[in-house]
Amino acid sequence: MTGSGKTIYKICREQAGYTQERAAELLPCSVRALARYESGECGVPGDLAYRMVRLYNSQFLAVEHLRNESRLAASIIPAVDDCSLQTAAIRLVNRVLRFASDHRDRQLMEIIEDGVITGEERPLMEDIMRDITEIVRACTEVRIATKGE
Repeated sequence: MTGSGKTIYKICREQAGYTQERAAELLPCSVRALARYESGECGVPGDLAYRMVRLYNSQFLAVEHLRNESRLAASIIPAVDDCSLQTAAIRLVNRVLRFASDHRDRQLMEIIEDGVITGEERPLMEDIMRDITEIVRACTEVRIATKGE
C-alpha cells in the first residue's frame, strides 16, 4: 500500500489506462477479485501478477510484487524508484563512478584475495556491499525505465 492508500496493482492499472472492468476482462479474472487484489484485501497469485505485469507493461510492478510477496526476494532485490530513464541512467553512472573513485574494487579484491573475511575486514566489506547494492538498485531502475520507453 502506498501513502495514497493505493496498492501498486491499482496504480499500475490506472497508469496503463485501464478501467477495472477492462483489466479484469483481459487478465482474465472477475472485477470483484481484481478489486480485492487492488485494495490489498488479499494477495495476488503469481500467475495473475505476471499477467498484470505484461498487460500494464510494468517491470516496476514485477519488482514490487516479488518484494511484497516474498521475504527472500525482498532480502535480495533492493527497493527501487519508478523513475525516468534519464534519472535512472544518471543515478547508475554516478554510483559506478563513486565506487571506482573510492577504490572499492581494489578494497574488495584485497579483502577476498585470501578467501577469508576476517573480523577486522567485515565492516569494510559491509560498506562495499552497501555500495554494490546501490549499484544493483540503479541497474534495476534503468532496466525498469527502459521497458517503459
